[in-house]
Amino acid sequence: MASSSTKTHPWFEICHSRPSAKYQVFIFPGAGVPGSYYNDWDRSFPEYEFSLVIYPGRAKRSSENYLSTMKEYLGQLYRELLPYIKKPCIFIGHSIGARICFAFARFMIETRSYEADLIKLIIVMAQGPPHLQDVDPSTTNMTDEELVQEFKRTADPSTKDIYDYKPFIEMLIPLYRADSKIGAEVIPSTPIDVPIIAYGGEKEEFITEPFLNKWTELTKKKDLFRIRMFPGHHSFQSECQNQVLQCLKEDFNTFLNNTKT
Repeated sequence: MASSSTKTHPWFEICHSRPSAKYQVFIFPGAGVPGSYYNDWDRSFPEYEFSLVIYPGRAKRSSENYLSTMKEYLGQLYRELLPYIKKPCIFIGHSIGARICFAFARFMIETRSYEADLIKLIIVMAQGPPHLQDVDPSTTNMTDEELVQEFKRTADPSTKDIYDYKPFIEMLIPLYRADSKIGAEVIPSTPIDVPIIAYGGEKEEFITEPFLNKWTELTKKKDLFRIRMFPGHHSFQSECQNQVLQCLKEDFNTFLNNTKT
């Protein structure tokens, strides 16, 4: 994923190093989408430096144990990622990554970290608000085979064949089960003073637009909250990539550049 000029760190990887960038973007991925998928997202954003957050047990950290509580995530992110937040930034989280990035932002605010003031926007994708119970707990008790069928059912149709690749499934299932423990945690509903935008897939069964609208309860910037829906499934950021990138550009400009696209 990284070029020879890209700096690396255990907890994140810079997609394309841009020391002169005005802004930073940190992507907190969900399970099931390879991190390399996001590597080219920054090509249309020359003023931004994109970094992909890498959790223990994934990608180059595959030999490490998964984290199974939000407290573990927050402690390690605070220690390992916080020192690298140097410019106005945006957090983007997909699926479980949305929960993690929101909880991390609030943790930064609650601990009165200087860097908390640099968070200008949080974009959450394909995830309900973490202060409410998961609307779809059904996967918790599924067998491995049932999980594979569920992954296929909700996947981007153009890429669902990956779920027939045994090494990928052997990696994904324990990862997904570890993420499910995080997803089952209900965190406090204290709102933060950071704008939130929620992106969702119109074909996703449980993360509906009304459920996404509950994210407004977690931001004090309620007048800036919005929902964007895309004609895709849980991985709509893959199915509808061009539309998602165009909306990101619009939202970045609105909240950081104050210019029109």
